[in-house]
Amino acid sequence: MRAAEALELRTKGKGCKSGVLKQSGLRVLHCLLFVFCAVPGGRCCPSYEAIREATGYCKSTISGALTRLETSGFLRITRRLIRTPFGARQTSNAYAFSEFGQGERTPEYTHSTATTNLLKNKSMQPSASVVGPVQLSFSLQRVLKIMRQSRGEGRTLQPTNTEMQYNPSTG
Repeated sequence: MRAAEALELRTKGKGCKSGVLKQSGLRVLHCLLFVFCAVPGGRCCPSYEAIREATGYCKSTISGALTRLETSGFLRITRRLIRTPFGARQTSNAYAFSEFGQGERTPEYTHSTATTNLLKNKSMQPSASVVGPVQLSFSLQRVLKIMRQSRGEGRTLQPTNTEMQYNPSTG
């Protein structure tokens, strides 16, 4: 839920009401996670009608919110069918949750109004998690360098005191 809220804040343009998920997307995600998700098994398969009663949104708003959540990678929707002697009919969808930051799927916001507003507003700063990779300490960098060297040469190298000393010019 926090990752979804962070994405919403990050993609919200200056003067805009909401970001790529919109308030309906956040509310539907909250409803799915905290109202309908069966905690022990993780099963979540409410109907649109049940989501409508819990959120107060119409069917088209719920459909749009679920589509945005799936596109963003927070949700995976599986259509479920019931086989009958006369054919098949669709029952409620099954929803599986995934954390956006875990590399499940990278969303594409090339045609999003929120992204356009984000790019237009130069004063907006990206959050710290988007800036780049975490900088390793100098001692950890040295240990990793030694491990890479030992893999390449097929032998184990022991770090010496000179290799473990901090040198400000190398980082």
